[in-house]
Amino acid sequence: MTDPVDARVTMGEGRTPMVALSVLAERWGLGGLWAKAEYLNPTGSYKDRIAAASMTLALREGRRGWIATSSGNGGAAMSAYGVRAGLPGVLLVLADAPAEKLASIAPYGVLQLSMDRIGPDVMAHLGQVAGAEGMLLTITAHAHNPRGMRGADGIGEEIADHGRATHVYVPTGGGGLLVATARGLRTGGHDAAVVVAQPAGCAPIARAVAGEIPEPRIDEWSTKISGLQLPVPPDGALALDAVTASGGWGAAVRDEDAWSAQDLLARTEGIFVEPASALALAAVRQDVDAGRLGRQDEPCVVLTGHGLKDLGRFTAPDRRPTPTALDEIGGRVRDWLGRDLMEHDGTRRDGTR
Repeated sequence: MTDPVDARVTMGEGRTPMVALSVLAERWGLGGLWAKAEYLNPTGSYKDRIAAASMTLALREGRRGWIATSSGNGGAAMSAYGVRAGLPGVLLVLADAPAEKLASIAPYGVLQLSMDRIGPDVMAHLGQVAGAEGMLLTITAHAHNPRGMRGADGIGEEIADHGRATHVYVPTGGGGLLVATARGLRTGGHDAAVVVAQPAGCAPIARAVAGEIPEPRIDEWSTKISGLQLPVPPDGALALDAVTASGGWGAAVRDEDAWSAQDLLARTEGIFVEPASALALAAVRQDVDAGRLGRQDEPCVVLTGHGLKDLGRFTAPDRRPTPTALDEIGGRVRDWLGRDLMEHDGTRRDGTR
């Protein structure tokens, strides 16, 4: 089991529900489909679990503060929990991170520094700074923060407690979440297959699992899915081993399919998650279409972060409400209800049945 979090630090993270996605399960011919609702954690992502464990360690060891890299979610989590622990923090963030993610860090008052690229060399350098300044390195990777990452084991343990999942689809960038989830499943005595879901434009772990490349690292990448843009994943080798040991596989998903899955989940099940989370759902659909999953299966998708974390797709001018005169409202309502009736008759707005 995961170690207890210091009472001064916790904000009620963890123990997120397993939500049934009944509409999609029926549509796709699955025995069941589950969502591990990590977007319900205090700052809106699973990284609250890691932050709580990391700040507990920092307090226990008398550290002066903490330092980390982040594409957004980890930064908000560490900042919030750092405040709870009374520890100052420093974040090195990506210059092109979604504005919503950077804005969600600002209220906590940590020092934010930005770089165009954050790779293994940058992470190693931060480790040196942390050592020199008596700080805890809280990068969310086993390679840099192995004890803090144990906080994420609870995801797998809780899925195991639920007991229904036959497969667990994990959206993956650096590999740390997948490793912790797989470890938690095994601790809980559950034998679900673990599937690594990555963007097709940056899928070093999925490609290594498939035998396309000898090790999980690539030189070039093209995905626009925030949080999953790690061509050299810090925990890639560990993730490769975890997937293989579980009998799982890799799924490489197009960005467009992740965005479609984001819309589909919101419009059919009422759940709004960031594109990185939706990519796992897109991987399930891809495997259903390929005949890899069927009526005997009950996959679970780890929905890692709330949709409010990344609103870029929904802030374009064409997404603004339609300008309407008072005498037009009735007609527009009738048109909309007519479309809604057609949808419930079997044809949905995304063209599927």
